[in-house]
Amino acid sequence: MDRRTRQIIDLFCATSDKTPAELQACIDRGCPWDQPIPARMMRTMGERPSPTIPINIAAQYQRHDNLAVLANKALKEGRPELLESPDLVGRTPAHLAVQKGNPLCLGVMAKAGANLHRAIPHVWQYTNRPENNLTDPNKETMPIHHALVRTVVSYTTRTCLQCVKNQKEAKLQVCTQCKMAYFCGAKCQKKKWSEHKNVCKEIRKGADLVTFYHAMPRQKLVDEDGFLPFDEVVDNDLGLDDDDNEEDYYDSSIIWEWYDPGAMKWNPYPKSINQALSNLQDLGSPRYMYKPGDKSAEGMEEREQTMNPPNDVATNHAYYSEMIDHHIYTGCGRMMRKRVVDS
Repeated sequence: MDRRTRQIIDLFCATSDKTPAELQACIDRGCPWDQPIPARMMRTMGERPSPTIPINIAAQYQRHDNLAVLANKALKEGRPELLESPDLVGRTPAHLAVQKGNPLCLGVMAKAGANLHRAIPHVWQYTNRPENNLTDPNKETMPIHHALVRTVVSYTTRTCLQCVKNQKEAKLQVCTQCKMAYFCGAKCQKKKWSEHKNVCKEIRKGADLVTFYHAMPRQKLVDEDGFLPFDEVVDNDLGLDDDDNEEDYYDSSIIWEWYDPGAMKWNPYPKSINQALSNLQDLGSPRYMYKPGDKSAEGMEEREQTMNPPNDVATNHAYYSEMIDHHIYTGCGRMMRKRVVDS
């Protein structure tokens, strides 16, 4: 075995199974902490995680302590882009932290300044199951995952964790413990505490391990590449014939809206998507799958998700349980809501 191969194996073992001191010693010996671990080598070692660089491996193994070592190293070396290093299906370390329900790892990545807009997974992961461990969101059976998702949404949009008021509507204050969740006042904080307490202190513990920044960095309000704007690809046309009466096909009293954190306002979905959201919810479906501007992709998905999806699959999965519209290939999610307008 050549020296380079030995170093890569040592670094993988240190990242996944050793103490932070042992990982740091491995890095100090010149092991390639910022280089990918080849898939062929992973197979040789009998490992199943998706091949990527060590910082993502640490998140896959839920090693928040070693994740902090690698995040601090990336920041000190002026390599913040490594915080966004994806696995083979595009999941960043922050995304994995939420998907696996690990507040310690999320705290590390938040304090390091990772892009948390891409840490809103559309499926959650049971970490105690070797197979079939991905599932649709369910806050009753997975309360920690739910609390993490809501905290990330509050943090990235700067909206109240309870009532969703934004900075224009209320004077928001950040949670004194985790420094991520926003509240518009003590009343909302008290209402949400039974849920938020599941993750609050653990997020803080993880964040404290990142020493490069003194305080929690603020997120940009918008990830410009997170979603394709509706007005670029789709209009409000329901595809009706000229002699069709729109009122026979479209219920204008029900309005579905998505939240734009940049403009700090709610925007209505195009009518075709609005109607489909209502129809699927009435049928009891957990989600509506669509691709803006491509009706043929409605309801279609890959058997196994990749980073480069074919053109004929849905890119957006709108889940009713969490009321979040996910772009499943960027990891982004935006709040949605349903309003009933009096006739």
